[in-house]
Amino acid sequence: MGELLRAFGAMIPLTITAIPYALLGWPLLAAHRRRRRQTDRFCASATAAVDMTLALGCFLVLCLVTMPVSGAHGSRLSLEPGTDLRLVLSDSANLWQALGNVLMLCPLGALLPVRSRRLRSLFRIALGALAVSVLVEGTQYLIQAGRVTSIDDILLNTLGAVAGAAVSRRLWHRLDVRPPVKIPVQVRRVCDAPVRLRVPRSVWDERYSSIAHPQRR
Repeated sequence: MGELLRAFGAMIPLTITAIPYALLGWPLLAAHRRRRRQTDRFCASATAAVDMTLALGCFLVLCLVTMPVSGAHGSRLSLEPGTDLRLVLSDSANLWQALGNVLMLCPLGALLPVRSRRLRSLFRIALGALAVSVLVEGTQYLIQAGRVTSIDDILLNTLGAVAGAAVSRRLWHRLDVRPPVKIPVQVRRVCDAPVRLRVPRSVWDERYSSIAHPQRR
């Protein structure tokens, strides 16, 4: 547990500090969307909450990647699959670290399909999470933050994102904004063809002029 706190202990006050800012930005973003997009209150509040959660998650992941580990000298590279997973059964610290790797991209996998229709597929979520995890592990190895860059971390991150997407699959279509119904414009068409009378004009004038205009008698 001490090694776990040494590696991730600095994220606790950072998370406590970032959460109030996210809660403050939630109603402001919802009010802006109600004025700008003319949407109802529930849809604006729900989409704002999802976006602020995504922003908070991305910020914490970025801080976790770039924050150096105290007392560590350089990063280590582990390219053999299954090395860290075998240590999970023997050490509780490795168990919590593996659980953290599973949960790190789980919110992104759960919330991104809600906001993006192109990502509403478990296969696409897996590919996106794999790319993000490779970027994260490569970044923390290049900056020598003192962490271990492992293949198992990439697999656990991808598994967590796919699990989050599978859990939230029923909510993917709940926040879709329906386009307004277009009412067709009624166009009055006037026939340009001349009206032909079956009765000659002269006969019409003689028979019905007296009825229509009695003063002409």
